[in-house]
Amino acid sequence: MRILIIIPDLPENLNNIKGGVQSALANLLKGFEIIGVNVRVVTFCRAIDKEYIVNYSSTIDIVYCTEGPYLHLFNYLFKNSFDVKKHISIFKPDLVHFSMGGICLITKVFGFYHTKELVTIHGISFLEARMIRNLRKKLAIYANEIIENLLIPKNIIHISNYSLQIKGKTEKLCYTIIPNAITPVYFDISLKQKTDNRLIYIGAIDERKNILLLMQCLYRLIQNGKLYTLEVLGDFLTEDYKNEILDYVKTHQLSNHIKFYGWVSQDIIVKVLSSADILVVCSKQETLPMVIAEAMAAGRVVVSSDVGGITEMITDKTDGFLYNFNNSEKLVEILSKLYNDYNYIHTIAKNAKERASITYNCEIVAKKTVSFYSELLE
Repeated sequence: MRILIIIPDLPENLNNIKGGVQSALANLLKGFEIIGVNVRVVTFCRAIDKEYIVNYSSTIDIVYCTEGPYLHLFNYLFKNSFDVKKHISIFKPDLVHFSMGGICLITKVFGFYHTKELVTIHGISFLEARMIRNLRKKLAIYANEIIENLLIPKNIIHISNYSLQIKGKTEKLCYTIIPNAITPVYFDISLKQKTDNRLIYIGAIDERKNILLLMQCLYRLIQNGKLYTLEVLGDFLTEDYKNEILDYVKTHQLSNHIKFYGWVSQDIIVKVLSSADILVVCSKQETLPMVIAEAMAAGRVVVSSDVGGITEMITDKTDGFLYNFNNSEKLVEILSKLYNDYNYIHTIAKNAKERASITYNCEIVAKKTVSFYSELLE
């Protein structure tokens, strides 16, 4: 079986991935490497000026193609389509797998030799667009959604039941549900032997991620004598929201309790997560956050808003905790109960790690993906 995977903007150094679809693909590649699947990844990057190939493993290579100097739409249509066509001719894949939908699907317009195709749906973009202030970004997301609806393949991998419900079921589509994969490096993190009351936030910082709620709850916890510390791994997507959050931190004298790292490598994420006790997620909308799966694999307690597909990942009070994203009182209550309670934290963390090991292990996810490939080919 030979699989051609298409993805935009894959970093040349995979350790520098900032999460999202690129991280999901990198983890899946690790699973494909373990089970020996023949894969060629084609990615389009503005930062390079000459196409080249990197050998990821004995069965996997990554082709870095120049994207082009124009808007994504025109680059994908008039240049990258022909890059895809060339590598289909060279690699002769059984399947072409779009690692994401949206504008990336435009590369199929001039790129295919009637090769069977499928796509993984990672996010519900039109729901995310509702929470974005910037009009230009909002319109770009809606345009992506329109393109996806026009060009979407009939074979689809959803990463959650939530995604399937939003996108809908039709007789014309062949679909399956396969969650994102997590690499062994997270499962190799040991359960903590004591609690340090260290909270962690991982990911982009914007209104949708709702970190302001976390800041407000942290302030109340500290006022009540629950002296948590918070480490924020990720960076702000807009200057306006950055100023709003930093003003809140300064006004409420939280600087000694919060450390902002900005974007960091996967190695640093693993290191900081290893010392943390609790991952807090405050998002207003999500499909199936990888950061939750990573934290569960590491044996860390996850306290998360109950939006999107998150309720499929966590059983409340068994392997994590859920609260309504508008209910700051509930978040404060949960974190207050967990404060200094090592035995409770250890029990929840152990359950989370066990659940992750049978759900998100990259080898298991890779085998499920290959099984779906085989089903389509048959």
